[in-house]
Amino acid sequence: MSQRKSWLVSIILPAYNVSDYLDACLESITSQTYINTEIIIVDDGSTDDTPKRADDWLSKDERVHVIHQKNGGLSAARNAGLYYAHGDFILFVDPDDCIDENLISKCMTLLSNGSVSLVHFGYRLIDENGLLRGKNFPDRLTNAEKLLPAILSDKIPSHSWQFLCKKDLYSDIAFPEGRKAEDVATTYKLVDKAKKCYVLPDCLYKYRVRSNSILGELTSDNSKAIKYYEDELLAFHEMIDWAVAQKREDYVVVARNNMMRHLFYHYKHLLALNDAHGADWICAEIREELKFLSFHRMEPLNKVRAFMLKLNFLGLFYRLNNLLKKTVKKILHKI
Repeated sequence: MSQRKSWLVSIILPAYNVSDYLDACLESITSQTYINTEIIIVDDGSTDDTPKRADDWLSKDERVHVIHQKNGGLSAARNAGLYYAHGDFILFVDPDDCIDENLISKCMTLLSNGSVSLVHFGYRLIDENGLLRGKNFPDRLTNAEKLLPAILSDKIPSHSWQFLCKKDLYSDIAFPEGRKAEDVATTYKLVDKAKKCYVLPDCLYKYRVRSNSILGELTSDNSKAIKYYEDELLAFHEMIDWAVAQKREDYVVVARNNMMRHLFYHYKHLLALNDAHGADWICAEIREELKFLSFHRMEPLNKVRAFMLKLNFLGLFYRLNNLLKKTVKKILHKI
């Protein structure tokens, strides 16, 4: 397919206080071997140099468009990008990340004939300086039909930037504004709606791990962690309700086990933060949710955790585990 007659791909960057990384991200986007693109930067009320850096790109590449809006959060920025997008296909890129120069061309080779409407690809981790951290997360599914249950069960994460798809999949799907865990609330719906998916094992996306990112802040800020967990729990409830409406009991079971796995993990994390109030809250949520998942349908590890919780031993075990981790870190630091 010639570039002149190829489909237009809209690349949407929801940008908030990412001035240190925006140029590197845009360099990777403007260097794509697939050139029929529009690049929409949504400056979500940034308070650093992000607005100026974004505007500077208007004179560097005619494909770049910049939207400045009041801070509304990641979902609002993504929705704004979708509203202004003219492309036939959509790719979200977080502006502190980078993409492989062949990401779009590889995806569009599969999408251009019309039979495939969503391509899912792998990613690798980079640090704050852009250096590879040695971990790759390729998609190893040989059968794309397994993509939806893999996302519902969290065998594959629900990243909104890990696929390129037809724009019309978003026609009745929006990111929930004012909420966190927005990817958990939307990705499975898009994959379910797609006429046909294709899974690329290639790691075409570079995800930057930052201490002050949205997820990074959860490790140090109790209030933000609680807010995220509340929104994530709401997203899981919506996912389960959707599975019930689809009359797919197998989806209900994997989604409930996924939710329970996250709740147990968050319980452990809040204990590590010494947040007694938050830990008590999430422990109560776990006990409530266990009422709706029979023991024989639990994953093996969830069975162990549930049994330990019933014996009032899980909290003690997690505290001991967290203490040992801190001790090991201190020892290793001294060596």
